[in-house]
Amino acid sequence: MKLKGFTLAETLITLGIIGIVAAMTIPTLITNHQKKQTATKLVKAISTLNQLIRLSENENGEFSTWEKLKDQEEFITRYIKPYTKVMQTCNPVQKCGYKAGTVWKYMNNSVGSYGGPNYGGRTPFLGIDGIVYTFGYINTDLGEIVGDNNIIIIIDINGKDKPNQFGKDIFFFLRDENSNSVIPYGAGLSHEVIKQDCSKEGRGFYCSAWIRENGWTIPDGYPFK
Repeated sequence: MKLKGFTLAETLITLGIIGIVAAMTIPTLITNHQKKQTATKLVKAISTLNQLIRLSENENGEFSTWEKLKDQEEFITRYIKPYTKVMQTCNPVQKCGYKAGTVWKYMNNSVGSYGGPNYGGRTPFLGIDGIVYTFGYINTDLGEIVGDNNIIIIIDINGKDKPNQFGKDIFFFLRDENSNSVIPYGAGLSHEVIKQDCSKEGRGFYCSAWIRENGWTIPDGYPFK
């Protein structure tokens, strides 16, 4: 009996087709996976923050009365460490694996306020979930907290790893006293304002608000890459 098989040419053509299909689909699969991871970490971060703040408030009073102008290490020791697992405080940033001089970029790739993990005298801390959390920042020249920084909480969902960019791995939340919970920064603004801020031409402060609007999934049109 004569057995039939593939010729070398047929095998090479088949492998070539498989390679082309893989090259077309694998990047999309990787991106979709990264999007799901990002949204999942945002939900995890909000849960962690809400839990630790509520526990801390039981002993330290309302969040609005916390002494945010205290030395940042003292602030974390008093208000944070007893209520959640802190793996490391990040001052200087190298203690949490960042390179010296690490900057946080706007979504439009420029650098402005909130220019890095320790900018403005901030001391972030690394949670057991691998997320880096930062509570507001101090204007060290005037010795006061400026604007919304009294209630802003910044997270870096992948710690020291890049891209270190707003809306990609750096996201902004705030503590809302009305709802007694942590919510995305920009929540309550119009969709148009949020979307403009979270664009390739924007800064990226309100990106977590857009993701929440979309049911905690990265929406179509989101400048993820």
